[in-house]
Amino acid sequence: MVQKQIITILFTDIEHSTRLAQQLREDYPELLRKYRAAIRDAIVDHGGREIDVAGDGFFITYDIADNAVRTAHDIQRIFHVEEWALEAGLKVRMGIHTGEALITDTGFTGVQVHCAARICDAAHGGQVIISLETKELLTPAVLNDTPVNSLGEFMFKDFFYPCQLYQLNVPGTNKKFPHPRIESNDKRIAVLPFENLSDDADNEHFCQGIAEELIFALGKIPGLRVISRSSAFALHGKNLPVQEIGKKLNVSSVLEGRVRTNDGQMRISVELVDTNSGLDIWSGQYNSPREQIFNMQDKITLDITEALECKLIPEELHTIEDRQTKNIEAYDFYLRGRRFYLQYSTRGTEYALLMFQKAIDEDARYALAYAGIADCYSYLYQHMARTQDNLDKADKASLKAVDLDPYLGDTYASRGIVLSLQKRFEEAEKAFQTSIESDPSLFHGWFHYGRMCFTYGKLDKAARLFQQANRVEPDDYQSILLAAQVYDDLGSKTLSQTLRQRGVEIARKWLDLNPGDTRALYMAANALVFLDEAVKSRTLLKRALVLEPDDSMLLYNAGCIYALLDMEAEALNCLERSYKEGLTLKGWYVNDSNLDSVREHPRFVALLDKMVG
Repeated sequence: MVQKQIITILFTDIEHSTRLAQQLREDYPELLRKYRAAIRDAIVDHGGREIDVAGDGFFITYDIADNAVRTAHDIQRIFHVEEWALEAGLKVRMGIHTGEALITDTGFTGVQVHCAARICDAAHGGQVIISLETKELLTPAVLNDTPVNSLGEFMFKDFFYPCQLYQLNVPGTNKKFPHPRIESNDKRIAVLPFENLSDDADNEHFCQGIAEELIFALGKIPGLRVISRSSAFALHGKNLPVQEIGKKLNVSSVLEGRVRTNDGQMRISVELVDTNSGLDIWSGQYNSPREQIFNMQDKITLDITEALECKLIPEELHTIEDRQTKNIEAYDFYLRGRRFYLQYSTRGTEYALLMFQKAIDEDARYALAYAGIADCYSYLYQHMARTQDNLDKADKASLKAVDLDPYLGDTYASRGIVLSLQKRFEEAEKAFQTSIESDPSLFHGWFHYGRMCFTYGKLDKAARLFQQANRVEPDDYQSILLAAQVYDDLGSKTLSQTLRQRGVEIARKWLDLNPGDTRALYMAANALVFLDEAVKSRTLLKRALVLEPDDSMLLYNAGCIYALLDMEAEALNCLERSYKEGLTLKGWYVNDSNLDSVREHPRFVALLDKMVG
């Protein structure tokens, strides 16, 4: 039986942590150290329990609501008087909520934890927001020291009831803040693949690479929500009116571009179009030698942010140039490698390895190219050939990537994946932590950290990490559906069903653009079983199996779906074939609750016995 406990939950988070990381660079880890030390001292002083730290966010619980408020009071006072915090511009938002949480092996989970996290998200830097449930438990002495004022009722996403919120007014700190950040006011933009106007058709990958780097750079800018590469690029070549693109991607503006190269010179024409009116917001034309592409991309980024009236600081302007090689030929090969790797196939991965190696031949200090090689060998190890040689090559490349650029989140994410495959959990966790600290907007840092925690049975942490990944990329169906499954495993049925409904809707929109995406098909099929739509589930699964009948990950997930549908023979057949095709991560088979109906079957037991570790 699931055990529950009434607790008061405090979440903390650094506002604009990406900007701080870019500004401070090598000094950012020291800021984090002081930030964490200050919070941990306050936790100890007031009898709190540190449940988890992910990136710069703390998850703390208390038996007494007064103590949670006293902790928040002390922390905000420190950050408003300490010189190191003031010089860095450190601003921390906090959310406090009291409710009945589900007890897990490593802490707590459930709807009330989810609510506390949403309250923290609603706060601004330097602000503490508490719920009515917490306020009603506070003693007169605490309310006298830290008075509160009502902010009103608010409806959080995925919740069916409003939450009454209050602001905690800490003496000596700012008390005036904008409206709570319940609904994002971020401008939403899609960057489409740039059109190749050159005679050389092979220049197509370079045009896509320009768009990819602009997605990366614009994604760092506060107040701007950039649609993911996968969603935007799915419309490539469909020749849709800009108004229809706006509806499909739910964006207010679209960036389109055309690239013409001739004798080493490059001309890029760019248009930013309003999706409601279809009229240009801004347009520009840029001419330069091909070798100066990074300067040109920085100039385009600056012009777009000015056109959209977004605030930009110098450190954000140079995000492209800082992470890329100065060698244009190496960059060209890297872009080719990325394009092949994102096919997520054996042949695509093999071609990607060749391109990444060519990039390194041109620039032996190209950290992203080494990270690309590490990702390729990790993918081959997980899905194709679980050999020590593949794992050793991934290990070597990821170490080199981190050594070459110890401040790049991508390199630590690649390193974390390798360490998790080597079953070095604590080291992998440190690598993933460094990844998301270096770049809190890095989706695959949060996502793969969550996957690792799931593999090792750290379910409550996995759920939080998957949800954070979805906050970074709200249009991603994978993270939200995996979070739903984990919450289901933890006993939070209502929350899991709500997340599944949203995840299926996101997957359906994605499948409208990418009808042949087998991962979207089988993940939606899995969720539909829990939503009592078995016929629709089997229809989607059948479509996926026709498209890729020998894909190891698809076969594994087909086994899960058949097990949920009590189709025992079909489930076991798919699981055995999945193992044969290369999916041998034992942690998934052991910890996946979808497989509970076949877990005691002799064939399943025999299958586990074949796996190592």
